[in-house]
Amino acid sequence: MKRMLMTSRYWVYALLAVTFMASCASSKKSASPHAYMTKQYKELKNVLNEAEVSIIKDSLKVIFPNNVLFASSSDELKPEIKPTFGHFADVLNKYNKTKILITGHTDSTGSATYNRELSEKRATRAKDLLSEFKVNNDRMFTWGLADRDPIASNSTEEGKAKNRRVEFVILYDVKD
Repeated sequence: MKRMLMTSRYWVYALLAVTFMASCASSKKSASPHAYMTKQYKELKNVLNEAEVSIIKDSLKVIFPNNVLFASSSDELKPEIKPTFGHFADVLNKYNKTKILITGHTDSTGSATYNRELSEKRATRAKDLLSEFKVNNDRMFTWGLADRDPIASNSTEEGKAKNRRVEFVILYDVKD
């Protein structure tokens, strides 16, 4: 029963994410969302040396490695990341025609429940810090993915380290 509830919960989260992304990718696009996002991408690349910043069509992805943000097995943000998040927030506030999906990820070490809770807490902590820098809460959504979306193998320490991360997907917000 518990496993069925967890599976149902996963599908609810998946449905919410798809709905969120679809609302931001509506066909009613403004004059030039691509130019807007490209300009934001260039600014983010310039200010976020600790993160991997990429552009995919009209969305941006920012990946902060776990070791930059958190101590091992912790959801407390490292104090030295605050200035970086301040610069990140400045760019997000300048380009306010976007929505931000913040996802927390873990490696496969630990129980599924522990990893889910830790990934959710990390995503929420990142959102809270951006909120401190005046990024509007209505623009940000969090999701804890635990170990469900690895970007490397969990069979090596190097792979596990890559899988422990927080990602920000920045989507152009199409308004009627």
